[in-house]
Amino acid sequence: MKNYPQYSTKQKWIHWLTAILVFLVILLPLLKEHLAYYLGGMGNLFTLHKSIGVIIFFLTLWRIIVIIKQGLPKVLPKEEKFQRILSKSVQGIMYLLLLILPLSGYLMSGRSMNFLGLIQIPSINLPNHVHGFFHSVHIVTAYLLIALLCLHIFGAIYHHFWVKDNVLKSMLPSRWFN
Repeated sequence: MKNYPQYSTKQKWIHWLTAILVFLVILLPLLKEHLAYYLGGMGNLFTLHKSIGVIIFFLTLWRIIVIIKQGLPKVLPKEEKFQRILSKSVQGIMYLLLLILPLSGYLMSGRSMNFLGLIQIPSINLPNHVHGFFHSVHIVTAYLLIALLCLHIFGAIYHHFWVKDNVLKSMLPSRWFN
């Protein structure tokens, strides 16, 4: 039996699946010249990028629903008010960005979207300046998410190696610490 708060198994799965997909969706545009050849061209690369974005969007919605239903464990002590505020703020903003990024990506395109080659999502006809606005939102939001991800990862590492508490353990599989 664990003597520290744990996220639910469902919350852990959603967290780590989202993390893997977010890192993949960030890497795809950065490595586009190298990956386009293996994926059969730039079109396939961006179809994959957009499809992963849609999956992240729905995983984030699911995550928010799970949090509302299950709540979150209190992994930081009550007396650590600054850390609790910082942690909740970073996580909340990251959830918001994980919703804004796919939506702005979809709205910046102006073309229908092919989701994993299975479903065609129709485009929304908007003026060009609106597409440009959503392109800017997409880029700024992506950089902001990357910055917050770095802060989030640093916070987990800081707690694990310097503070030596159970914050990181609360999001890892329990069997790793038996």
